[in-house]
Amino acid sequence: MTALQKAESIRARKGERPIAVLTAYDYPTARLLDESGVDVLLVGDSLGMVVLGFPDTTHVTLDHMLHHVAAVARAQPRALVVGDLPIHTYDTPEQALETARRLVAAGAEAVKLEGGLRQAEKIRAITAAGIPVMGHLGMLPQRVLEEGGYRKKGKTPEQTEAIREGAQAIIEAGVFAIVFESIVPETARLLSASLTVPTIGIGCGNNTCDGEVAVITDLLGSYPWFVPPFARPEADLAAITRQAVARYVARVQGS
Repeated sequence: MTALQKAESIRARKGERPIAVLTAYDYPTARLLDESGVDVLLVGDSLGMVVLGFPDTTHVTLDHMLHHVAAVARAQPRALVVGDLPIHTYDTPEQALETARRLVAAGAEAVKLEGGLRQAEKIRAITAAGIPVMGHLGMLPQRVLEEGGYRKKGKTPEQTEAIREGAQAIIEAGVFAIVFESIVPETARLLSASLTVPTIGIGCGNNTCDGEVAVITDLLGSYPWFVPPFARPEADLAAITRQAVARYVARVQGS
């Protein structure tokens, strides 16, 4: 199946079956997630925090993204591989297209970028070149410094209408799906029902969108130093890792 066919199959899931998305940043994780039936593997710029130790995603570069996209792509997953366009690599339509092409050359099958109205022309440039694009609305991590922190969106009619206008603009530009991040549940549910492409929620409450995306370290409990309030861990790998290493140290040291 081609990248365009994979993206179209995700788009066609609207109203049919919920879409399961997880982040992946390396080859073994990508293989394990794909073997477990995940629909989309997102190589997110969240890797800046949970892999590289940065305080936020604004430190992530294109070279970082290319490195991790290539690692995930080597797993040759059935799932659609989506790569984030990092901050300041899509400031113009021309730059956005060049960045998207480099991510595709590294192994991405689609790309994701943040924002609404002002990103429509950039999305149009990328989709016109045959590269599928996933949108991202609501709380935008790449603007965390501008906004002074992470804040819930869609709390007022004005905010809701702004998200709706942005969504419509990027849908018309050709996105096949939109990530909704930290939008209040009632607004996320209302907007999801009215839009023609699938919405993929994170921090939007349960069953408010057409699918869900989680950061893999949140799901596995492998990054205990910060756990978002909306995260729902399914394991505690941090504890398992500490116990295993402690047993190893004890064995090696003969204690």
